[in-house]
Amino acid sequence: MTKNIQTDVLVIGSGIGGLLTALLISKNKKIIIVTKSSLSQTATRLAQGGIAAVQNFEQDSFREHEADTIKAGHSINKPRIVKEVVEMGPEIIALLESLHIHFDESLHLEGGHSHHRVVHIKDMTGKIIEEKLIQAVRKSKNIHIYEHMLAINLLYGNNICHGATFFKNNTIVGIQASETVLATGGIGQVYLHTTNPGVATGDGIAMASRAGVEIEGMEFIQFHPTALEENKTPQLLLSEALRGAGARILNSKGEHFMKKYDERGDLSSRDIVTKAIFEELKKGQVYLQFEVYKKSIHKDFPTISAAIKQKKNLDLAKDMIPITPVAHYLCGGIKTDGHGKTSMKHLYAVGECASTGLHGANRLASNSLLEAAAFAVKTAEHVLKNYTKNKTIKAQAKFTPATQTYKLKSLRKKIQTIMWEKVGILRTTEGLKTAVQELTSIRNLLPPPHLINREISDTKNILDVSLIIAKAATARKKSIGCHWRV
Repeated sequence: MTKNIQTDVLVIGSGIGGLLTALLISKNKKIIIVTKSSLSQTATRLAQGGIAAVQNFEQDSFREHEADTIKAGHSINKPRIVKEVVEMGPEIIALLESLHIHFDESLHLEGGHSHHRVVHIKDMTGKIIEEKLIQAVRKSKNIHIYEHMLAINLLYGNNICHGATFFKNNTIVGIQASETVLATGGIGQVYLHTTNPGVATGDGIAMASRAGVEIEGMEFIQFHPTALEENKTPQLLLSEALRGAGARILNSKGEHFMKKYDERGDLSSRDIVTKAIFEELKKGQVYLQFEVYKKSIHKDFPTISAAIKQKKNLDLAKDMIPITPVAHYLCGGIKTDGHGKTSMKHLYAVGECASTGLHGANRLASNSLLEAAAFAVKTAEHVLKNYTKNKTIKAQAKFTPATQTYKLKSLRKKIQTIMWEKVGILRTTEGLKTAVQELTSIRNLLPPPHLINREISDTKNILDVSLIIAKAATARKKSIGCHWRV
């Protein structure tokens, strides 16, 4: 059974990028937001640190934020985009405050930053932003929300996007739109160990790639250096703001080793800290510990503190917390211009699924929420200014709901293991070659391409994205940023 729906603008995804874009466009257009889980199940909700945005102009400046961003990105960022996004920082904070999001007065210091400039709400910034944006979109009369609906493919022809095809309740649903915005988040579930939620299976990137949309920078996977060492995924992220507040990284001998790797020590950029911890882990467990005991740590970082107590029965303020690097953030993605436009007409991308040129080879801490919000503003402005009624094409019933259960859990774990071991933190020529071969051979083990359900779709997208990453990593012969080859 196929059902067709029409709207002005279709937004796929419900993190800060998708929700804010929809909210800004909804003043003039009819919007449909589609998300494959509930609205709140996003990476935005898990963002602890905050938003990097210059506030104290007596001590800080846009130029210094730009310089920090480009240094972290190893100078392959797009300077014009860096300048534009950084200078939008105060505007973004004011926009979010107008939505009744109240930030703390203090500013956090995080890795790679030369000043305290991370605007935050304790250690639950993303959660509060997500909640307030959801409240706002639910109040909008021009926004219609479809939850628990699976995106399958883009609807397109002659390099023009007309919407997308979805799957829900054994029904193929075609949503036709004059403008489509992909805000589908990251790809963390491609890896065996990640901080990303279960929905982060790279759906938007896989869909765009299958439609011939230009993808770039997929080799640049940022591994966050300080996740809690635990035998489950997603793993608890331990915000860089902890190190900004005085926590130190120690090896198994209790040594503060980071100065051996970079003069900035514990507050070096993420790629450098990750590589250092990776090397130290060969000798034994690595830990995070506050140098000076402060009772205020529990108050300043209530979410992290409670989670560590519940998971490990450890006290964040005084105990040695076992840490490990895990897959965290995609710096590349669907290539966009300065307005969020992709290489396909009437198709935009915002948030982590997009490659805007801001991050380069490695993202500066807390620039992700800034980027998502800034490009939500840019995309909304461009859509409203250039909106033209696009002709509609009906979704074709190319897919059949799978009536039997396909046990793909072990196959999915095999893909994740290949990616972790051969296309992970450290990459070798032989390992990448083997990874491409093994991933390619897995295609033959998938169910027939016309069958569809959540498990099949997620596994297919994880495989597609894994191959894109492995091939991109193979093509870039030299180490740079978070792409580390030996």
